[in-house]
Amino acid sequence: MPDGLRSGMEIGMEQLYAGSYNAPVLTGDGTVYQGNGKGITRYEFDEETGKLFEKESIPEAPNASWLAFSPDRKRLYAVNELDNHEGTKGGAVSAYLVQEDGCLRFMNRLPVMGAAPCHVDCAPEHGQARHVYTANYNGGSLSAFSLKEDGSLKALDCLVQHEPCFWENEGQASVLDPASVDKGKKKLPHVHSSSVFDGFLWITDLGLDILEAYRLDITGGLETEGKGAPCMQLKLPNGCGPRSLAFWKNRIFVSCELSNEVAVLERKGDSLTLIQRISSLPEGTDVDNHVGGIQISEDGRYLYVGNRGHDSIAVFSVKKEGIVPEQWAPSGGRNPRGFSLSPSGKWLLAANQDSGNLTVMKRDEETGLLHSAGCYEAQAVVCLLF
Repeated sequence: MPDGLRSGMEIGMEQLYAGSYNAPVLTGDGTVYQGNGKGITRYEFDEETGKLFEKESIPEAPNASWLAFSPDRKRLYAVNELDNHEGTKGGAVSAYLVQEDGCLRFMNRLPVMGAAPCHVDCAPEHGQARHVYTANYNGGSLSAFSLKEDGSLKALDCLVQHEPCFWENEGQASVLDPASVDKGKKKLPHVHSSSVFDGFLWITDLGLDILEAYRLDITGGLETEGKGAPCMQLKLPNGCGPRSLAFWKNRIFVSCELSNEVAVLERKGDSLTLIQRISSLPEGTDVDNHVGGIQISEDGRYLYVGNRGHDSIAVFSVKKEGIVPEQWAPSGGRNPRGFSLSPSGKWLLAANQDSGNLTVMKRDEETGLLHSAGCYEAQAVVCLLF
C-alpha cells in the first residue's frame, strides 16, 4: 500500500468530506469569486495522531459549499452555490450515495430555484419519508425537497421566499456604521442557514436580521398549514446579520456576521428570548472581520466560533447565565470559513478558504482550549463534514 494510504476501516480512522469552490459565484459584496478547489474531497483522518490523508476528489461537484448527511449517513447532500444552474437563475443541490469504503457515487441533482444556495440539512427519517432543505443566500429563499425511496432527490416540495423590507428606526444607534446606513433603504433578504433541530426547521436571514422556525410534520416536511408561515420568529437588532446556528437543549447560539457577535437565545415552548450578545473578538480589536461558523461540543460545555479577518477560532465556555470567552486560537490561515470537531472531540479542523489550507488543532477536552497540530494544502476549502 502506498505511503500515506490506509483503509477507513482501521481503528481510529474517520472519513472527512471537504467542500470547496471551483466555479464562479456572485459574492455578498457584488464581486464574482472563482475558486480553484476540487469540488468535494474525501480524506481519512487518524483520530490517534491527528494526521490527514487525501483519498479522492469529485471535481464534477460545482461549488460544494455545504455538505450534510442523511440521518443514517448513507447519503450525502451538497449544495451547488451557483447563480445560474442550467438557466434557472439559481443554484442546485446534489445527492450522493456513500459507499461502504466511504467513496461517493453521484445520484442526481436538482435546481433549488434560488441563487447561491449556501447551506443544506436533512430532516430526520420517519419511515421512508425524508426531506432536504437548502438556504439560498442571493435568492433570499428556502427550498424544501422530497426524497425518493433510495434517498435521491425527488422534487422541489416547497419554496419559501423572503421579501425586502425597510430599515426600522429602533430608537438607538445601529450596530453598523451610521454613516453607511440609509434608514429609507431596503434591507434585502439573504437566507443563510436551514438547520433541523428538535422537530423544527430553523432559518436565519442575514439581510433581514431574523431567525425563524417551521414545525416539521411526520414526513419531515413543513407542516401543510405552516408553509410560508413560521411558528416562531425573532427579530434581532438591526445590523446583526445572523448567519449560522448551534443548539444545546433549550439554548440556540447564533453567529452574527455583521456585528461580530454571538447571540444566545433561550426557547420556552414556542417563545424565543434574546438573553446575551457578546463580541466574538478580543476587547479592543480593530480589524476587518466577519463571524463565520459556530459549533458546540458534544457535552455542551464549550462553544467554538470562527472569525474571518481576525483569522481565529474563538473558544467560549458555556455557563447557565451565558457564554464566557476563554481563548482566541489562530486558525493557521486566512478566512476560516468552516470548521468541525472530530467525532472523538479530541481535534478541531479549520478550513481556511483564502490561504487554501486545512489546519488541524488538538483540543483539550477538559478546558476546551485548542493548540495547532498540523497544516495541509486544500484550495478554496469552505466546509468540513465528518
